[in-house]
Amino acid sequence: MIPTDNNRRSRPARGFVAGIKWWWNTRIRSWWTVRLPAHQQQKRQAGQKIQFEKIASELTPPSTGTTTAILTVYKRSEFLTAQIAALKNQTHPPAEIWVWTNSSDILPTDFSSEVDRVVVSNTNWKFWGRFAIGNLARTTYLCILDDDVLPEPRWIENCISTYDAGTKGILGGSGVILPEAGGYSSKHKVGWNGNHFNEPAEVDLVGHAWFFRKEYLQYMWIEQPHSWENGEDIHFSYMALKHGGLSTWVPPHPDDDQSLWSCRPDFGKTVGRTKAATHKSVGHHGLRDEIVDAYRSDGWKLTTERQRTSQNTSPVTTGITNGV
Repeated sequence: MIPTDNNRRSRPARGFVAGIKWWWNTRIRSWWTVRLPAHQQQKRQAGQKIQFEKIASELTPPSTGTTTAILTVYKRSEFLTAQIAALKNQTHPPAEIWVWTNSSDILPTDFSSEVDRVVVSNTNWKFWGRFAIGNLARTTYLCILDDDVLPEPRWIENCISTYDAGTKGILGGSGVILPEAGGYSSKHKVGWNGNHFNEPAEVDLVGHAWFFRKEYLQYMWIEQPHSWENGEDIHFSYMALKHGGLSTWVPPHPDDDQSLWSCRPDFGKTVGRTKAATHKSVGHHGLRDEIVDAYRSDGWKLTTERQRTSQNTSPVTTGITNGV
């Protein structure tokens, strides 16, 4: 019978011989069975340790109105220092800058002295790892940048102002309006590399530079993605719409004030054309076609479809068909 007296330490009843045997195995014999093998292994690992130039401080308590920026390293780490500087030079700089490093055939560089936190993985989590660690942030907002994006000085300010003005949803720097005919096409873009508007523009999905309230990240994980190989941008926007009733928007990118833009064009176009670019991989476009069509079969109504419906029957609620 297990003792119920809260003042007594709970342990199994043992006889004298059994007690001695237990003590011998856990206090004496364990020096040979546990401690000695661990010590020998520690000596073997002496020259194999990953050493960071700077050890991160403890995470601060949750704060209001602040931003955590997350950068990704895969095969283009030579551009990371420029990204870090661009974030530190924001008019609303992030409270913390984190670097997520995916495994590749290039040994990782230590950026711990330049940022607040570094996560180095021995696995290539592709596009998902950076979103996963976002769940650990203690800030109101998350800013996640592709490795070929260099934000202009007022980008974070632009995003927060867009929220303060009443826009609700996922924000991003490069938006896509998908064709109703089916599949994926980035022919109709909004943002730094597309059409430039003075007001927030609703789109079907965004990429390159995400900005959103941390609480919105929950929608990315409600359902398994159609594919883990690609399409995190498609998945996030559809899940936020389906489960949160949240549309996707591109904040203003006015022609006469590039300081608000999500990316400096010369940087984005140059780095985005290197051989490490995802869009150059085999099967990239076909897989994105498949993902879009699968989600539309599941009930995803595109922006153009919902806008047309809203002109005939107002108001539109979630943009998702009944039963989905």
